[in-house]
Amino acid sequence: MEIQTLSSIGVISKKENLASVEHETHSSALVLESLHPFPGYHGTTVPDRTDPKSLFLVTKNMYSDDKIIRSIKQVKKDYPHNFDGAPGLINLYNKPTGVIRIKYLHYNFVGELIHAFQDQGLEFIRNRKVSNYSSIIKITKYFMLEKVSEGIWHDQNWKELYYLNLPVQLRWNSFEKITASIKHNVEDNNFDAALTTMYDKFGVLDFVRIYDEKSCQGKLLFIQDKYMEAIKYL
Repeated sequence: MEIQTLSSIGVISKKENLASVEHETHSSALVLESLHPFPGYHGTTVPDRTDPKSLFLVTKNMYSDDKIIRSIKQVKKDYPHNFDGAPGLINLYNKPTGVIRIKYLHYNFVGELIHAFQDQGLEFIRNRKVSNYSSIIKITKYFMLEKVSEGIWHDQNWKELYYLNLPVQLRWNSFEKITASIKHNVEDNNFDAALTTMYDKFGVLDFVRIYDEKSCQGKLLFIQDKYMEAIKYL
């Protein structure tokens, strides 16, 4: 019987603008935030216009994903506020730098959360002014998908997210060029795209993640076909 759902750990890679948080966090640690989490989408209800945005706690060391995930699990046992956390990697001052990506937490509670992570042995870079800059961001997270049609999957936790199967792994530069070309040559180009890898029992799966509040199967198939056509010429 064909699998209709996919649950997997994986990595999403995207490019966003980051800057140091201007709100009070009650912490001396460096906290960055995404200024526009879905830069390719220009709707009226996009989540980055809500408060809080995606926050990035910048770690002093490059901790393993296991270390971060175990720490998040321990902190959630006693921490009084709901949040979503995941290990990640960004570029800061042209160097790969570890982060913990945080969602659904108000700025006022960030300092308390950082203290809880410090109790787990994690160290953080001291706060400083970081001006708006662009970075590739890689986040390791858990995915739960439901199959919509051949090669198209829908996120079970976020209705605006879809995943389109790719037959090969795309390098970031190739992905960026293909995405830009597609957006310049289609009428309805209002969507945000990111690269994603997941796993099943056969090995690694490659996807393009699409954010679109008004997507339909026809549009998703069209976008997927455009990626497939471009891959033939790589």
